[in-house]
Amino acid sequence: MGIFDWFSALSKGNEHAAKLALPETMAGSIQATANVNGLDFVAAIEAHRKWRKRLDDFVEGTTSESLDSSVICRDDQCALGKWIYADGNTFLGHLPLFHKLKAEHAGFHICAAEVVDLSKEGKKDVAKKMIFEGDFAKRSRDVQTILSQLYMKLKNNDSA
Repeated sequence: MGIFDWFSALSKGNEHAAKLALPETMAGSIQATANVNGLDFVAAIEAHRKWRKRLDDFVEGTTSESLDSSVICRDDQCALGKWIYADGNTFLGHLPLFHKLKAEHAGFHICAAEVVDLSKEGKKDVAKKMIFEGDFAKRSRDVQTILSQLYMKLKNNDSA
């Protein structure tokens, strides 16, 4: 299996099948083929997946990383956000799926910032629940799913 199978599984919200479709050892060699309209879709998905671990480590106090919710809540600071507000909007701004991605991505960053704030307020149980079962978990899955759907649409030349 390869990159197309991985995106196909993710586009259907099937994280388990996606893990089987793209072993860790293949990711580095495939990333170049996932660059469409200025965005490396694999890198964007992986960067947003890693937030779960970053937030969990922050809540657990097992990282020296300092997280600032006033920065995290901004959806235009990461590579995906910069793309959304520039090339993404230029090339795909006519697609409803693009606007769905933009909205979910903004929600993802707001939820990540809320987790940080909850942790700083000492509400670690609430923060952990948000990471693994709550709004953050849902937004994270949705961003990955929509990115995969958008990639599949673009690769199938279905963006007109």
